[in-house]
Amino acid sequence: MVGYEALVVEYDANFQWNWTTLVCCIANAVFVAAQLPPYASIWGLCLPMRPNIHSQSPRQRSYSSLKVCLVTKGTNFQTVINSTRPWRNLRKFQKLQFYVVVDNVNDAIFRKTLSSFVNVVSIPSSFVTKRAKYKARALEYFRREQNFSKGDWVLHLDEESLIDEYVIQECLNFIERGNGDIGMSSIFYNSTNHWRNNLLSAAEVLRVAEDFGRFQLPVRLFQRPLLGWMHGSGILINGVVENQVTWETACVAEDFWFAYKAVDLGYKFGWLYTICREQPPQTMNDFFRQRRRWYTGILSIESVVVRTALVLSVGGALGFFLVPVFCMLGGAGGIPRWLYLWLLWNTAVDVHVVTVASVIQDLLAPEVSWAQMAEHATKSVLLTPLIHLLHAGALVSCLFTPAKGFDVISKS
Repeated sequence: MVGYEALVVEYDANFQWNWTTLVCCIANAVFVAAQLPPYASIWGLCLPMRPNIHSQSPRQRSYSSLKVCLVTKGTNFQTVINSTRPWRNLRKFQKLQFYVVVDNVNDAIFRKTLSSFVNVVSIPSSFVTKRAKYKARALEYFRREQNFSKGDWVLHLDEESLIDEYVIQECLNFIERGNGDIGMSSIFYNSTNHWRNNLLSAAEVLRVAEDFGRFQLPVRLFQRPLLGWMHGSGILINGVVENQVTWETACVAEDFWFAYKAVDLGYKFGWLYTICREQPPQTMNDFFRQRRRWYTGILSIESVVVRTALVLSVGGALGFFLVPVFCMLGGAGGIPRWLYLWLLWNTAVDVHVVTVASVIQDLLAPEVSWAQMAEHATKSVLLTPLIHLLHAGALVSCLFTPAKGFDVISKS
């Protein structure tokens, strides 16, 4: 994201076109195109904040139930307990039901530990689907078992997702007063292990920054995501949509697959003006396992456009490294003023977006001082190039050796 070309080249009013100009133009154009759409994050930040848009709209729909569905493999037991603890304060809402779907036959410990108002659903080993595997298989079982109707809605959560009363109220407002079939919320990665590891936390800041553009912008403007980019958590889906789209897929990025198919069927998306809180990976190994699963899943989508978009969005940022390397190899030269200003504009825009993402996330994190906010924002900006290299490395590895299975990373 952050463009450093403007820091390593200088403009010369007497120059129009040369090799440096050509390299800068190509690298910059590739990067801008890879943002999908260009400058998406800054345009997303320019959209007005409308947290009350649903609550102030007239009621136009009724509903039978809102089901909070948390899916777990069962390996992060304490994480599930921590995530479900705040649910006690949410029982005041009518027609609200809570489910923990355990993709593991050893569900007894969950039934014994969780409160009685939480329904534990265990996926039997005998359950067979046409294609669904891993988490998609668990979601498909839950869909069939619940026999959703038009009046049913499901709020899907990951095992570490933390929600509060405002999340539920916004979901109900969206259901009764909105017109979308699927709602998507923002996700902040500050619930646990916030900035305990500089690199891993900075990587999640970039995900928050992407939320402004790649995720939020197309949904708010066009009521549909860009291709299939949808969060796997904090997703509100109508029962009819689940029944039509289903979770019958072997794709390990089942959320992307679901959104891609839902768009193809013409369903409308809307934005939930609320925040689900999650946590960053704890180790670099978990970081790579998580990213490799995402990339492998998206690359398995049978669409040249989707695959090309992924490669551009992840690999396009490497264009920023082309200019410094070119200059270090002796290719430095003057560039026109207009090109210098373009490079400088990219640098300013992307530094701004990363800084805003870092600060906003810190504002909702407990016990973060103003000095720490400034420190975190600075680290996020400085570490961005390295994070892009790590993402690109994970993607390249998937092109040659796709991830196998569905890796569930360790969580606190």
